[in-house]
Amino acid sequence: MARRYRLDRTTNRYDIKQWHPSLESIGIAVEYYPHYVNRKANLHTVDVVLLSLIIKGHGRHLMDDKVYRDTGSSLTITHYNEKHVIVTGAEGMEIFNVYLDMNHHILPSLPAGLRPVLPLLLPLHPRFQHRLNRIVRLKVGDTRPLVNLLFAIERELRRREAGYEESVMLLWKFFLILCCRRVIQQGFVPQTGPAHLPWRRLEELRQYLDQAYGGRHTLQSLAQRTKVSPTYLCRSFKAYTGKTLFDYLIERRIQAAMINLRSTDEKVLTIALESGFRDLAYFNRKFKQIVGMTPTAYRRGENPGQSQSN
Repeated sequence: MARRYRLDRTTNRYDIKQWHPSLESIGIAVEYYPHYVNRKANLHTVDVVLLSLIIKGHGRHLMDDKVYRDTGSSLTITHYNEKHVIVTGAEGMEIFNVYLDMNHHILPSLPAGLRPVLPLLLPLHPRFQHRLNRIVRLKVGDTRPLVNLLFAIERELRRREAGYEESVMLLWKFFLILCCRRVIQQGFVPQTGPAHLPWRRLEELRQYLDQAYGGRHTLQSLAQRTKVSPTYLCRSFKAYTGKTLFDYLIERRIQAAMINLRSTDEKVLTIALESGFRDLAYFNRKFKQIVGMTPTAYRRGENPGQSQSN
């Protein structure tokens, strides 16, 4: 972390937003570290969602009791309020950090084919956090297209010329498109964890629900798909993800609805049905319970009640 950032030693959190006015105005800031060196494993949080594009070098990304090996040509996304730190060797790493204030600013609207991928890449709300998305990791291959876009964003934010905010959002949208394409092509870097067969089947089921959230699912059909008993599925899925099976499915449907509410003019009923809900009243109730407002209020651009993420 850059030395200028103040560490609140009470919460062990770095206050990023006070140093970047663009986080308040448009919800994004970037920072380039040509030679980032950190030898201390001091876990901390930040007051933003953090994307770290690792261009070159090797290090360890620590999160509580987890250790992830970070290498060049990779993107790591750290969820809300997660204690973490990147520890490097003496040779350091070349990193681009992207800071996002997603409590007050929405993501750009992506083409229809990429919209379902976006919630898997970036957290739309703190309530959608579970054990497997606290940190999201993606191999990006050739980093030059992403690096060029981030340098262009940095230049626009620094110069603040006429129209710079619109320019930044267009560049950021292109960045997200490239990342979502990569997810479609090769998926995420798998989380480390139990490798025995039942757990592998749970992960296959979770990925299936991420894609087929709009379908009709019963406990019996999902248990048959996973080749375990319904009782075992309920118990083990919660142990694996930290969410009950149907809480996970409902939240995945709500995320899809959030994207479509802000990116299309479709009726709320249509969006609810396309997201997998069969009852509009139930959809409205669950949406308000999870997001903190009605679907209509969210569509109008009001900010969700996300104060718990700060």
